[in-house]
Amino acid sequence: MINENNNSETHISNPERRTAFACSGIIILGIVMIFLPGILGMDGFNGGFALAFLGGFVVIIGIICVFVFARLARLFDSIMKKENILVHWTYSQDDWKQYTEEEHKEDAHNKRNLFLLVAAISVVVGIIMLVMHPDDAGVIIIIILGIIAVIGLTAFLSILSPYRWNKKHLGDVYIARDGAYLNRRLLVWKGLGTKLEGVTFEVGKQSLPRINIEYSSINTTMRNYYTARIPVPLGQEEVAQNIVEQIQDSQKHK
Repeated sequence: MINENNNSETHISNPERRTAFACSGIIILGIVMIFLPGILGMDGFNGGFALAFLGGFVVIIGIICVFVFARLARLFDSIMKKENILVHWTYSQDDWKQYTEEEHKEDAHNKRNLFLLVAAISVVVGIIMLVMHPDDAGVIIIIILGIIAVIGLTAFLSILSPYRWNKKHLGDVYIARDGAYLNRRLLVWKGLGTKLEGVTFEVGKQSLPRINIEYSSINTTMRNYYTARIPVPLGQEEVAQNIVEQIQDSQKHK
């Protein structure tokens, strides 16, 4: 089923706002931890100061989470406004299953290569450390193996999680000029430090055509780069090409 719905009202609750509201509970928990030693009469030097300090840290984390998800909630509202939606596609079961398997295969390939690269660098660093500190060989080997294990587990979970999510939910997508809502996941390439790097319409490398949107976000010392791959239902190629041109044009004028 294909549902082009750029002229109808969307009725989707804002998941980012729910998350921001839930994060406010972290702030409340932190405040309770701050005052709990006084309420219970705990001695400061017997855990009271430590609990209060930890509570302050929890409050700070909660405030940061609320701020981030509140910003995402506003971006979600902006993207999902009726006048901003370029197209709404609902995929057939066969198309979505096909996309899920293709996306999983490509995602696994990319992250496997990244894991191998990071693991190789870790081994090289470990060899250098062994040469410089041969007496600490046991500790160095354990540390390097631990790093590789953590990275491997992280890569595995980052591959498995979206795959299971896509298999659980029959997908649809709302595409706007500044972001998209693909299968209940918000993708933003403008706002919160994100930047559109490029957008293309691709046909031929996989069974389903797709819109590839490359964007980056600010990290502590560098930019992280991502690619959102949005499947295009068969017969909607012309619409997809028009969407690519509109996204490109909207970014040129901002």
